[in-house]
Amino acid sequence: MLTPSDSATSEDLAATPGEPDPLAPRWRWLGIVRWVLGLGVFLALVVLVVRALRPQLEAVGHAFVDRFGFAGMALGTAIADGFHFPLPGQFYMLLAVAAHSSALATLGWISAGSLCGGGCGYLVARRLARFPRFARWLERVGRPLRGQLDGRKAYRSAVILSLSPLAFSAQCYLCGFYRLAPRAFLLLLLIRIPKLLLFYQLVRLGWGGL
Repeated sequence: MLTPSDSATSEDLAATPGEPDPLAPRWRWLGIVRWVLGLGVFLALVVLVVRALRPQLEAVGHAFVDRFGFAGMALGTAIADGFHFPLPGQFYMLLAVAAHSSALATLGWISAGSLCGGGCGYLVARRLARFPRFARWLERVGRPLRGQLDGRKAYRSAVILSLSPLAFSAQCYLCGFYRLAPRAFLLLLLIRIPKLLLFYQLVRLGWGGL
C-alpha cells in the first residue's frame, strides 16, 4: 500500500499493476452510478424522517436557529466535514428547512463551514500521516480507491474522488494523506459547492413530501 511522502511521484500514486484502474471509463461510470443511488437513498431517508418526526424537527430547528443562528450551522458543518463528526452537514440543512430559514443564508453559511472544515481536514491529515495508527486507518479507508489519486492526472483524480461514496471528510483526509497537490484539492472543494446545493434541494423536496 502507498505511504505518504512530500516527494511522492506520479508513479507512487498510480494504480498497482493487475488491479482495476479507477480512472478507466468503466470504473468512472460505476462511481457515478453509486453516487446517484446514494442520492436516492438520502432522499428516501429524509422523507421517512420528516414523515415520522415533522413536529419535533420544527421545534428543534427553531430552537437551534434561535440559539445558535447561521454561525452555529457553519460551525457544526465545519466540525462534521473537518473531523468526521457523526452529525453530517445535511443535518443542519434539515434544521434550517424545518425552521423556514433563508435558503441563501443557509447555503452560504453551510458552504463556508464545509469548505473550512474540509481544508482543516486536509491539513491535519498531512500532519497526522506520520503516526502509524492514523496512517493504517486511512490506508483501510482508501484501499477501494487505489489509483484515483494519480499525480499525473491530479485534477481528473479530484473529480473522480468527489464522486466516490466516501464522506467528504474522508475524501479530504485522503487528499492530505497522499499529498494531492493543493490546486487539485481546491478543485475538490469547489465541486463540493454544487453538491451541497443539490443536497439542500433534496432536503427541501423531502420536507415537502415530494
